[in-house]
Amino acid sequence: MSLNPDTDAGLLQEKASCFSSLSALPPRDTSALARSVRDRLRRAIVLEELPAGVRLNQVMVAQQLGVSRMPVRVAAADLVVEGLLEPLPTGGVAVKALSRSDVEAAYKVREALETHSVREVAQARPERGLRELSSVLKRHEELGGVNDTERLLELDRAFHWAILDATGNPYFRRAMVPMWSVVERAMVGMLRTIPEMFDLAWREHRQIAEAIANGDADLAEQRIRKHIRDSATKFSKAIREG
Repeated sequence: MSLNPDTDAGLLQEKASCFSSLSALPPRDTSALARSVRDRLRRAIVLEELPAGVRLNQVMVAQQLGVSRMPVRVAAADLVVEGLLEPLPTGGVAVKALSRSDVEAAYKVREALETHSVREVAQARPERGLRELSSVLKRHEELGGVNDTERLLELDRAFHWAILDATGNPYFRRAMVPMWSVVERAMVGMLRTIPEMFDLAWREHRQIAEAIANGDADLAEQRIRKHIRDSATKFSKAIREG
């Protein structure tokens, strides 16, 4: 349930000790700090440690992370652009609720990028790209079925971005970055109603990788398109039932 955007940031104070994402950062230069703050805040939002509707107290976040307010302001502005935070009429920003239209829009772009990429990679079968896909699958296997949401999200991202990177075109990944938080928030939401979601996803990942390794561009495209569309459908179902 979303909180009132004007809710006092006391919620952050009460839960600060629980936020693994908002522990103090090591000292770095300002630009690196801003990126680190942005990454920590993004992770806290994706994992629902900062729930939709909560107002972000930038002073408190700066204190928790052990940084000045400047990198927090920069990070917050970046996350407004990404659609994770939204400006409030009274000033400041709050965590934006994830809507079905957000997910549908992101998944349409994702499908276009990934189906094109997987076809290119299956046709070219670049040695380095195939090694990276194999490495990601092995790292997942080494988890041994451990249900670590943050680690599984990281590996899921690594799998899909390995395909994008294997094209040799850096703009594929750059185009994906702004929307990937929407994808991950949808995944976390789906876990509430589909706890076996990651097991299903990784079986499909292996099938996609197999088609790529065999150079079957049509099958690889068919499998990744189904993988993406099924995810979007599952999210819509989770929204109806949640």
